[in-house]
Amino acid sequence: MAPINGKDQYQRIAILDQMRGLALLAIFLANVPGLAQVDTDGQSSANQVVYDFLSIVLDDSARPLFAFMFGISLLLIYSKLKNKDLRPYSTLVRRLLLLAFAGAIHGYVVWSGDILLMYAMAGFVLLLFMNLTAKWLLTAALLFWLGYTVGIDVMNDYSPYEFSLNGWLKHLLLGSGEPPTGAEYLINEFTSMMRHLGFFLFGMYAYRKGLLSFIGERRTLMWFLSFVFLAIGLAGKTSLYDDDFLNPLDAFYPFVLTIGMILCIILLGTSRTFISKAPFPFSAIGKMAFTHYLMQSLVFVSVFHLSGRSIFTGIGIWTEPTYLFALSIGVILFVAQMIFSHFWLQKFYYGPFEWLWRIGTYGKVVPLKRRI
Repeated sequence: MAPINGKDQYQRIAILDQMRGLALLAIFLANVPGLAQVDTDGQSSANQVVYDFLSIVLDDSARPLFAFMFGISLLLIYSKLKNKDLRPYSTLVRRLLLLAFAGAIHGYVVWSGDILLMYAMAGFVLLLFMNLTAKWLLTAALLFWLGYTVGIDVMNDYSPYEFSLNGWLKHLLLGSGEPPTGAEYLINEFTSMMRHLGFFLFGMYAYRKGLLSFIGERRTLMWFLSFVFLAIGLAGKTSLYDDDFLNPLDAFYPFVLTIGMILCIILLGTSRTFISKAPFPFSAIGKMAFTHYLMQSLVFVSVFHLSGRSIFTGIGIWTEPTYLFALSIGVILFVAQMIFSHFWLQKFYYGPFEWLWRIGTYGKVVPLKRRI
């Protein structure tokens, strides 16, 4: 990225935090039906309308948005470590191992919809791409997205052959006998990671290209492209929602919508007018995304009866709630987390889990409480 002054550097870091906070909201709202084990049969018209709308907007678009942010963050940390001669690969390996451990515990003990283990797996693969130029990162991202994620779906739908990495790996590694505990789960996470790998690489490309500067210098064009991507993505996902004919493109339109979201968020955050304040409330929660992601599932599996795993199985209060009720609980929780984050970061540098993650990453205790 090009050299930047202190004010611009602060603005760009703030925008990344805001994007991370918005990505956290998107993935949380997309997870609400699974986290609460919502009863989707025979919903009222109001429940159905809101459920359909948010499903179209967020399903299969929230994870790519979070993956995009993860790609930016990973390359950002790598670049900082490299500039300080702090052995970036060994540091990142420790960081990713800790993330994988947290994800495995979260997925096995708390809730099966965990994404942390899959993101850690992606991180280890992304280490191979750290020194590529922006051009080659974009090439790799397009190949994995259009060539693999979209391409395999198209091939499976329009040819007599069927390719399933998940099925092939299970047949190769597990055979027909009783699989070892957790083996199927790891294979499922690995194959999910492969489908998302292009989205991580797009995030790395965005960082390497200096996306914030690039967009800021071409605002009119970028606003136009943002609306185009949003319109195409929404139209395509709406068609997918009601028509099986376009199913082979169910990995294409969601990311087109994600690109529109990314452009829109960056344009809002870099605006010279009052609209730049719109994403500001998401800054604090974005800095504590790791902590709040874990807390969201802990709260939901504790209050909804059917969603938990292991020690959380069946301890909740509500069973098969309506969608609007579960969504309301989710919105209240997220707003509470935003407020909590604001006051927490006035006294502390990091969220609790971010602090522990940082200690494990760098192998030394770092201050948590701010000096007043």
